[in-house]
Amino acid sequence: MRLLVALFALLAHLSVCVATAQAADAIRLDTPSGYPVPRFVSLKQDETNCRIGPSFDHPVKFLFKQAGAPVMVVAESVDHWRKVRDGDGDECWVHQATIKGQSHVLVSRETPLLRRPDAGARTSATLGPGVLARLVRRKNDWILIAAGDARGWIVAKNVWGGALAD
Repeated sequence: MRLLVALFALLAHLSVCVATAQAADAIRLDTPSGYPVPRFVSLKQDETNCRIGPSFDHPVKFLFKQAGAPVMVVAESVDHWRKVRDGDGDECWVHQATIKGQSHVLVSRETPLLRRPDAGARTSATLGPGVLARLVRRKNDWILIAAGDARGWIVAKNVWGGALAD
């Protein structure tokens, strides 16, 4: 009997955990901007102040130093501030004027670029970790990216900024 009670308690706990995780991952459309959250965007400037709160009065937490870098918007304020998460999982607030529609992805590990969006396709090039690649186009779960002279297809979830499941 104790085992049965413990099993039911464990199942109840797991269902709450799953429901909480699903709610945390849910895409919201009732945002001040009208755009979905979470979503990926890119930084406009070579230097972007990232603050601990949603106003210019809040101190700068750190400084992003790469135009085009992808960040995930995870929350919005009604007065034009966006809470963002970077590829390391750090979160802070940026003003909406400092971001734009997503234009780049960040390669986090050695990534082969394929000649077409097919796992069996030949490799056209390989990108190393830390490469900021221009997002050219999306096709289902694949994205076409370019960095320098290298250009090719990758599975979107294999780079930061490729898929929301990152």
